[in-house]
Amino acid sequence: MTGTGRQGPLARLRALKRQGLGTDPDQVRALIAELTDPLDLEAAGRLVGGAKQRAALTESGAFRETRIAFLASSTIDPLPPMTVAALAREGVVATTRAAGFDQWRLEVLGGAPELGDLEPRVVACLLDDRAVLSAVADPLDLDLVERRCAEFVTELCSWYGACREALGGATVLNTVPLSPLARARHVDYAGRARLASAWHRMNADILALAAEHPSLVVVDTAGLDTPTVAADDRMRHIASHAFSPDFLCAYAEELTRIARADLGLARKCLVLDLDNTLWGGVVGDDGVTGIRLGGAYPGSAHSELQRLVRDLGRQGVMLTVSSKNDRDVAEEALTSHPEMVLSREDLLAVRADWRPKPDNVAELARDLNIGVDAMAFVDDNPAERELMRHALPGVTVPDLPDDPSGYALLVARGAGLDLLRLTREDRDRAQMYRARTGREELRAGSDSLEDYLHALGSDLSLEPLDEANAARVVQLFAKTNQFNLTGRRYTAEDVERITAGGGRFYAARLADRFGDNGLIAALALVPGEDGAWEIGNAVMSCRVFSRKVEHAILGSVLRAARRHGATAVTASFTRTDRNAKFSGLYPELGFATTGTPDEDTRTFHHHLAEPPPLPAWITVTHGEEIIDAL
Repeated sequence: MTGTGRQGPLARLRALKRQGLGTDPDQVRALIAELTDPLDLEAAGRLVGGAKQRAALTESGAFRETRIAFLASSTIDPLPPMTVAALAREGVVATTRAAGFDQWRLEVLGGAPELGDLEPRVVACLLDDRAVLSAVADPLDLDLVERRCAEFVTELCSWYGACREALGGATVLNTVPLSPLARARHVDYAGRARLASAWHRMNADILALAAEHPSLVVVDTAGLDTPTVAADDRMRHIASHAFSPDFLCAYAEELTRIARADLGLARKCLVLDLDNTLWGGVVGDDGVTGIRLGGAYPGSAHSELQRLVRDLGRQGVMLTVSSKNDRDVAEEALTSHPEMVLSREDLLAVRADWRPKPDNVAELARDLNIGVDAMAFVDDNPAERELMRHALPGVTVPDLPDDPSGYALLVARGAGLDLLRLTREDRDRAQMYRARTGREELRAGSDSLEDYLHALGSDLSLEPLDEANAARVVQLFAKTNQFNLTGRRYTAEDVERITAGGGRFYAARLADRFGDNGLIAALALVPGEDGAWEIGNAVMSCRVFSRKVEHAILGSVLRAARRHGATAVTASFTRTDRNAKFSGLYPELGFATTGTPDEDTRTFHHHLAEPPPLPAWITVTHGEEIIDAL
């Protein structure tokens, strides 16, 4: 083959590597997306995972970064490059490092000598049944096995505490698959059942750890999309592999979803096609009564997708439609078909027209005040999917199968909606965006911006970090780009470390005449030099821009610092590719520039003699009095 057009995706990726991956980062993602074989994914990870290649992708500005440490009780050499490739496909550059074979205990209990300086955001520890059964002298003694299974969960919990201390980051554990040989060793079905019962109880207790520890994620290996789990027997003997390439690939995909969620990259909005997607048939040709929905297959498959979509909406995913249809026809089907699972009220917006769908998706993003990279596009038509990928590369576009019976599961797994924790703000997102319509109507009818802001009746309440809001605070730091004054993204471990060092974290909640905007901002305060306070970082949701909420929050901080006798408040602003519009915030609040600014970072100082007035249109119900002395 001499023409590059006839080469496979790996060959084209190699050619692109020679040119420089940073020259076409979208093509890197597209080529990896074509790969389906686990060994090809591993090869792609080795192509893009070198230091030079990672730097090129990062410098392109199109990729986020993460760091992942791997530990295991077996050989997992293919896993890190598989994960690197899967994350690159999603626009994330991953720096990875793995501990030695079966060093998962010693590495952590020894203070992480190999992995510690990586400072990982995610620590993945993949365990097989040897981690449990190697401590059992007689595997046929089921009393011993049952005791070991119970002890292992306690041991794992202690290990997790040591892991957080040594490495930080979000820790990923897994339910432990029971190998075929361990099961078949028992000749009687009663013994096999007793072994399986003890094993299931152990795995259930491992899963329960996630509810007790906010920074722990447990992957249920029984739910991974893989045709095989155990490694080939020959590879088990030759290389101490416990898991098949298919299993490792499925685990890498799950780890990719976790790493994306840790970075705040979960999609917030589904854009759904109608014909042959939400229902079978073309309503413009078949009529409302002729579309296939409910009842027998294929209508049952489309109903299953609608039920899934409805449940996603109940968990805060914004539901919209983009369909090539006459609007009246589409609306009639949505509101009058007796088997329609989704109600019209479930959908925030419906674009039924004959415009190119990328135009509709871009318009929906503007109307909802989100980026196109927060959207997933679901359409049965391969041509429409390819057009969307080309026109709006940031949109997630899962490839639906030819058979609609697989639509629901593929959307659930492939739309990029995964979160580490579901917060109150996530659940209420659709309701909050509906309230935007009322605000926009009020603004359009106001004589001035100040009249609008007074009429809005905003109430601001500050609250200290606690168990109820901690997940949302970490989520805000992870995903906020525009109002992120330093670019720092505090993890749950960072929050604990800073708090233990005398710092404080606070959240802000905003309500107005149209409803509760939820928890919309977070900030970190740390002790500075000579009795000063330092604003470590402040982040705020784009939902409440242009109200000067940030002035009310930081103004309350200045008043609290003065009341507690602080000598000054210091802060810094680091320019990113998204936060430039807030570069003048600190001077607006009376901060003076200090030191010599470099190209991206400026430092500021407020002497507290005269804190700025708070915005007159915002009622601060809980403000400076909530903020404790540092």
